[in-house]
Amino acid sequence: METKKFDRTKKTLAILLMFCFVLSFTAASVSAADNSKGQSEEGYKDGYDEGYKDGKKQGQKDCEQYGSKEILNKIPTPSNKPSWTKNYKDSYNKGYEAGYLAGYGQGRYGCLK
Repeated sequence: METKKFDRTKKTLAILLMFCFVLSFTAASVSAADNSKGQSEEGYKDGYDEGYKDGKKQGQKDCEQYGSKEILNKIPTPSNKPSWTKNYKDSYNKGYEAGYLAGYGQGRYGCLK
């Protein structure tokens, strides 16, 4: 009878120990992924600013050439420097796309007013 209690307690403790191990491993990997947040925000802002300038220029040009007809088919791919980290490059590209769309709309709207 006591052997069964001991075995059951041993199993329960083993399961709890495994659960704690998995939980600590998950927490460690999540905290490690958050360390580069500041760099990606900087990349997004830099990309947004550059995309906004390019988009506004292209929106103005398209407005003068095509008038009110929708013409934007493709957002150009920004040039990336090889020295940039992957995280910076990804956030820069996302920021560039968002900035390009905002600038393009602003350029077209300003011309059609």
